[in-house]
Amino acid sequence: MFKISNTDNGVKAFITGFKTEELSAKIQECQNGHCSCNCDPQIMQKIENIEVTSEKDGTNIIISGSINAKELEPLMKECLL
Repeated sequence: MFKISNTDNGVKAFITGFKTEELSAKIQECQNGHCSCNCDPQIMQKIENIEVTSEKDGTNIIISGSINAKELEPLMKECLL
């Protein structure tokens, strides 16, 4: 499952079916500019912070910055799923 929504200062996503550690590693690669997917550098510059937390049923990803779910959802699906 992949759910994404806007928050007051960014985006919140909930993903199931993956280990939190795997998702954290993929996100770290994107932040460092070494991702294997098609990360958009312009969107990555808009991101101020990414917080990844493990939940009982999946992983929460909270992304702070000048971004919205509509522009980020396709990139997250391509890079993380």
